[in-house]
Amino acid sequence: MAPQHGPFRTDVHAIRAVAVVLVLVYHLDVGWLRGGFVGVDAFFVVSGFLITGQLVRELHGTGRIDLPGFWARRARRLVPAGLLVLAVTAVASVLLFPREDWPTLGTQLAASAVSVENWALAASSTDYLAAGDPSTPFEHFWSLGVEEQFYLLWPMLLLLAWEAGRRGVVRMRAVAAVVVVVVVVSLVCSVVLTATDPAPAYFWPHTRAWEFGVGALLALVPAPTAAARPRIGTGAAAVGWVGLVACGLLLTPSVPYPGIAAALPVVATALVIAGRNEDRTLTRLTTLPPVRWLGRVSYPLYLWHWPVALLLPRAVDLPTPARVAATVLLAGVLAHLTTVLVERPVTTGRLARLRPRVTFTVVAAGTALVLLAPTAGWAALTGQLREDSALAAELSTDGDRCWGAAAIAPGSGCAVSGLPGRGTTPSTMTAAYDVDPTWDDCEADATVVRSCVVGVPGGTRVALVGDSHAHQWSSALIALAEERGWELHLVVKGGCEFSHVDWSDVSDADRSRCGTWNRAVDRSLAAEAPFDLVFTSSRADLRGEPVGSDPARSALEGYRASWQPLIDRGATVVAIRDTPAAGSGVQRCVDEHPDDVGSCSIDTERAFAAEDRLVDAARATRGAVVADLTSSFCTAGSCPAVIGNVLVYRDSHHLTRTYVTTLTAALGSRTDVALRDAG
Repeated sequence: MAPQHGPFRTDVHAIRAVAVVLVLVYHLDVGWLRGGFVGVDAFFVVSGFLITGQLVRELHGTGRIDLPGFWARRARRLVPAGLLVLAVTAVASVLLFPREDWPTLGTQLAASAVSVENWALAASSTDYLAAGDPSTPFEHFWSLGVEEQFYLLWPMLLLLAWEAGRRGVVRMRAVAAVVVVVVVVSLVCSVVLTATDPAPAYFWPHTRAWEFGVGALLALVPAPTAAARPRIGTGAAAVGWVGLVACGLLLTPSVPYPGIAAALPVVATALVIAGRNEDRTLTRLTTLPPVRWLGRVSYPLYLWHWPVALLLPRAVDLPTPARVAATVLLAGVLAHLTTVLVERPVTTGRLARLRPRVTFTVVAAGTALVLLAPTAGWAALTGQLREDSALAAELSTDGDRCWGAAAIAPGSGCAVSGLPGRGTTPSTMTAAYDVDPTWDDCEADATVVRSCVVGVPGGTRVALVGDSHAHQWSSALIALAEERGWELHLVVKGGCEFSHVDWSDVSDADRSRCGTWNRAVDRSLAAEAPFDLVFTSSRADLRGEPVGSDPARSALEGYRASWQPLIDRGATVVAIRDTPAAGSGVQRCVDEHPDDVGSCSIDTERAFAAEDRLVDAARATRGAVVADLTSSFCTAGSCPAVIGNVLVYRDSHHLTRTYVTTLTAALGSRTDVALRDAG
């Protein structure tokens, strides 16, 4: 079973070329090749094939693997170009992104520099395929993180399998058996986790390892006989090429991914490799000069294309055709220069002969230099957090009458924006971190119900159930719980409202995930002692319409399916009307107009453009009431970005914890009025 794949493979080189084009066109967002993200899967298969072939040849030749030498070669191949792109992108990002984005940029820069960007994105449940989601110019480093984690662990695993065998043939069978186990276990993980927790599953190495494993199996399979090659190879390669391109054309971001869907590009890539480029026509195509050039620069082109695509529109306003052409041209030029000036010297020149220890030292030094930027940023962020806290303490004491939501109350006599010249808290730089501690402690991270109990144990039983738009009220509700003697249960999950409504614009994966969570919530709440009050809220926009011939009726039935069992046991459901949709640019406006934050207000019609179906359902349901706090956000047809010296929004649609805390009295009084009016 000795591998037969030592010589240079032009077809494998061509796979790299096609893969990087698929990813590039997908990220250009031109409306076609919407499945271009499958190019990453092709890269993974190729990496598994090439690296495993190299390692097994070394095992056959020497009976061992020179781990430091292997890792040093990988470091010279990947790290210098990566650090260069990170450094240039970091400087450009500071110049082109608003301060509100700097903390996220710093976090992702650091994670990318140490090859754990995939874990950082998984931890934040970033939906990489979601259109319109805010992105950073470092996100694409997630795939490099997966690759480098593979390079770290894979040679050790193969070496252990080799040592487990007693002699040549048995040893290779042991290696093959281990690879098969990895493929099977990882594929099962990919299918299960994509269905239950799709956002982080996209980035985890254990949901992607099987793709490398498929390539590894190809490296372990003996080459077919010369007589069989043309007959087998031509058909396999042709089907593979057609399949890979078809995946780019036909798959869409709405498909749960990776999961079983990733098998399509993985198998297609495997067929191309298995075909061995035996057909003359295919050989002529895969050796065309543009294909050879794209294959040669595929790695630096992958590194550069996404920062250029994201940063160029921020620097220059161009029509779409010019933007696309400029992105392709600039990314191509940067990729070529990186190949010539960085990659070649460190992989084929004298630098390629550096001892592993020297290579690791240089890599560590370069990484440390890149990490200076986020380190300085985090120091500035920590200082700003202290300033925010001090200003909040000062203003809430000295200017309590005009602090936060009190400033917008009718008859307050306050300037809505607050005391002039006193600043704003939190700052736009720290707003993303201004959340209640229960966001980390109580948010469900899968489809399993996670309940937190706060407030007064044994007091009036109250629950807060729903998505992040429900959870953002936790600070005010916790204050009310302590004030009124409530035992408050938090049952929350980001992106999943408390209902059985089927929304038209929700992906299949999210629909399945939230449906599973809601059914688990129903069972969990039914097993609890009855509640007196159940607060809920949900995001009103970006979900489309309830599915059905009568959307209003579908929404009513979907909400009642969740609420009615609680109402039947004596609870009153309090539906909090959704907060204004601030949209993008509000925090940047506050940064640019610190002395005129009133100019950053949002038009009420735009802020409440989406119909709040949850509120409509509550008004039509006996046992449910509505708490509408719109007057605490908007006045005279606009919704200010700063109220009573407090920044209202921490992003485009969530509130800062500081502002929610100032809404405690308003939420309590609105709830009391709603309950009294309902009898």
